[in-house]
Amino acid sequence: MPQPPLTPATGRLPQPLLTAAQAARREFLVALEPLRGELFRYCRRLTGSVWDAEDLAQEALARAFTRAAQTHQPVERPMAWLVRIATNAYLDQVRRPAPLLVEPTERAAPAGADPAEVRDALAEMTTLLAPQERAAVVLKDVFDLPLKEIAAMLSTTEGAVKAALHRGRGRLADPTRAAALARRTAPDRETLDALAAAFTAYDLDGLTELFVQDAVSDVIGVAHEVGRTQIAAGSLHHTLVLESSVRWRAEVRELDGEPLLLMWATPADGSDPEAVEDVLRAEIVDGGITRLRWYYFCPDVLAEVGDRLDVPVRTHGHLV
Repeated sequence: MPQPPLTPATGRLPQPLLTAAQAARREFLVALEPLRGELFRYCRRLTGSVWDAEDLAQEALARAFTRAAQTHQPVERPMAWLVRIATNAYLDQVRRPAPLLVEPTERAAPAGADPAEVRDALAEMTTLLAPQERAAVVLKDVFDLPLKEIAAMLSTTEGAVKAALHRGRGRLADPTRAAALARRTAPDRETLDALAAAFTAYDLDGLTELFVQDAVSDVIGVAHEVGRTQIAAGSLHHTLVLESSVRWRAEVRELDGEPLLLMWATPADGSDPEAVEDVLRAEIVDGGITRLRWYYFCPDVLAEVGDRLDVPVRTHGHLV
């Protein structure tokens, strides 16, 4: 059905158009669901952070959806296609002027370097390696892709890939690498404690007041809300008012120096014990929450957080 032209007078996109876009996106994500875990694991190795990995996976899927709409030939080997898109998205993100915490000398890996030790050090790559080196090491040492395919993904030559591998492996095997690692800036603990208390008390008004007026709430992969009013009527209202099958309890815990909000859920019918079903991360400025991220629909993230904090988790897949 033809859509009316968008003009300054209309001020909004037609709802049927938005509904069709949402339906097409869901169908696309359902088709790729079997590959989501492997995509996340690749992004996890590439970024060195569970949070950055989920962001990169979401960005790769968004780009893949757009790319699919522009592709007029069958997509062969969809996992390799997703890896290529994720790699390009990652390189685009890091191609901006910024100091890299690396040693000034180009030290080669010792001849007897243990490949397992190199793989174990991959979590530190975000601060130790330049982007091209990082991608080359992950694609080769973790996914064991041929040099020719890696070169194609990185838009470079096989010789350049070999050189990047040589430099990258050397830095990861350097026993002094710990001195180059940096720690994330933690959000304000007092505000997070207030957030946890308000969630546990089911205090919708108190929760709402913790957000700045133009705050953003992202239910990762599912919903994006802008403004305190929209957040209160959306994700907060759904959690505390509409969600009646569980009772929520929030707790602040720390992972890698960053305090998080663990959302413990107890089924109202007593069918299961209490377990973490969501993890929230907040960005806070002057005591006000400027952004809140919900990881309810990120099973790979929840699984890793549960494993590392030794808490039980229940996951619900990637889609509503």
